[in-house]
Amino acid sequence: MSEWKKVDKEEFEQFLIDFPKSRLEWDCTGICEPPLGSYNDFSDGKVWPESMVAKIVMDEPREYYLQQ
Repeated sequence: MSEWKKVDKEEFEQFLIDFPKSRLEWDCTGICEPPLGSYNDFSDGKVWPESMVAKIVMDEPREYYLQQ
């Protein structure tokens, strides 16, 4: 399984701009505390959790991560 790299908000947003938008789906789960938001790429038959390419820990301050 791939590891996550903690990044700043600017690098996170640039990653989303550069990623083909038609392939990303947003999801947010409230079953954990703090809630977790994720961007998923379900192309090529990927399924969760392998589909996650970026995530946000929705706490203050927020934490941003990219899949390596």
